[in-house]
Amino acid sequence: MAEQYMKDQASSHTLFVKVAADGSRLLIQKCKLLVVSGPLTGKEYIVTSDGVTLGSDAHNDLVINDVTVSRRHCEIELTPDGYAIRDLGSTNGTYVQGIRILAAYLGTGTEIQLGSTRMVFCPLQETTEYHLSMASEFGRLYGQSTAMRHVFYLAERYATTDSTILIEGETGTGKEVLAEEIHKHSRRKDKPFIVIDCASLARELVASELFGHTKGAFTGAITERIGAFEAADGGTVFLDEIGDLAPELQPQLLRVLERREIKRVGSNNVRPINVRILCATNKKLQQEVNAGHFREDLFFRLSVMHIEIPPLRKRKDDIPLLARRFLKEFMGEAAKPHLSAIDAAERALSRHNWAGNVRELRNLVEIASHSDQHPIELASFLHMGSMSSAEPRSMDNKVNSERPFKVVKQELVQEFELAYISDLLKRHGGNVSQAAKQAEIERAYLQRLVRKYGLREVQECAGE
Repeated sequence: MAEQYMKDQASSHTLFVKVAADGSRLLIQKCKLLVVSGPLTGKEYIVTSDGVTLGSDAHNDLVINDVTVSRRHCEIELTPDGYAIRDLGSTNGTYVQGIRILAAYLGTGTEIQLGSTRMVFCPLQETTEYHLSMASEFGRLYGQSTAMRHVFYLAERYATTDSTILIEGETGTGKEVLAEEIHKHSRRKDKPFIVIDCASLARELVASELFGHTKGAFTGAITERIGAFEAADGGTVFLDEIGDLAPELQPQLLRVLERREIKRVGSNNVRPINVRILCATNKKLQQEVNAGHFREDLFFRLSVMHIEIPPLRKRKDDIPLLARRFLKEFMGEAAKPHLSAIDAAERALSRHNWAGNVRELRNLVEIASHSDQHPIELASFLHMGSMSSAEPRSMDNKVNSERPFKVVKQELVQEFELAYISDLLKRHGGNVSQAAKQAEIERAYLQRLVRKYGLREVQECAGE
C-alpha cells in the first residue's frame, strides 16, 4: 500500500524540478513545514538539506516538543522526484492526508500529522540543489540514473576525507563494493581494507575479531591475536551489517570511535589506532534506534556521513547498462552478438521486481551466459536468477529430454539450490548461522553453497 501511495504521489506532486544547465545538479524548490495544530501551532520549520529528521529528541534536525511524537519519528529526504517522507517506526504513526504511511511523496499543501501535531508542507520560491556526479561510474559501480549519480557525487566528495560513513541499502545493492571503492579512492588506499561481517560472527567472538585478545583470555585463546582495528592500521575497517552488532559490544565500539584506542580482550593495556571506519546495514538504523535495538549515541557517531544505495527497482534505467557490463564480464569478446538482445528483453526486465537487486541481475546474466541460445534471451532466465518468490515455470517447460539426463538433472538441482539458499538468506538478513539452523544443515555446508552461487562473497563489478 505504501509503495503504491508513493507511486501515486510521485505522479501528482507539484514541486518544481529543473536540471541545471551543466547537468551537475537538480534545482528543487525549497520548502517549509507550517504547524497548524498541536503544542507548537504557528511555528515554521525550513527544510534546508537533503535529509532531515523530525522528532521530540534534541538531536533531530527539526525538534517537535510534543509528548505524542516519538524521539525519532520520521524523516524527510530530497529525492530526484522531490521531497519524500518516511516513518521511522514511530509509536503513533506518521499520517499524510489522513492516511498512515510508511513512505510517501510530498506535494504543495500536503498535510502531515505526527502524533497530535499537524503540519502543512509548503514549497518556497527559492530552489535548493540536489547534486549529481557527472560520471556514470565510481570504480566498480555503474549507473546513469539520477539516484546513482547522486550516490557517486557523495562518494566522490567524501572518499578523500576521513569521515565515518554509514551506507544503507537492501541486500544485493552493493554496500560492500561501495565501501571498498571509497577506500580505493581515499588517501588510505595503499593501506589495509579489513572487512568484519557483524551478522555472521558468533557473538562471543566479535570482540576478539574487532579488538584482538591475549593468550588465555578465554577458552580456546591459545595464542595472542591482533584484532581488525590493529590489523587495519593506517587503513580502513569496514563493519558490514552493523545493525546486527550485539548490544553489549556497542558501548565498546562507541569508545573506539570517541577515543581512537582499543584494548584487547583479556588485557588492560590501551593501544592507539589510526583507522577510518565505514559501516553498512540493510536495516534502517534510525528505526533500530527507535526500537531500542541500537544505541542512539553510536548511531550519531557512525552516521557522520550517510549514503543510501537505491534498490534496483528504483533505478530501472540502469538495468540495460548493468546487464551489458555483466555479459561482457562473463563472456568477454563473445558477448558482442548478444548485446543487442538486452534491448529486446528490456520490457520484461523492467517489469521484474528485483528483490535481490543488482546481485540478482548478475546471477541471471551469469546463468544466461552459459546457455546455448543465440542470441541470449535474458527474459527466459528471470525465474532462475531470481531471489524473490516469483512464480516458477512448469516442470514441463524446464525439462528437455533431448539432452543428457545427468546434465538436465544437474541444472535443476542447481536451480533449486540457488532459489532455496537465496530465499533462506533473505529471510534471515544474510545471517548464515540463523539460516543454517532453520534449514537444519551444517553451517559449513551452507557457506560452501553460498560461495558456490556467489550470493555473499562474489566480487561484483557493477553497481551492487
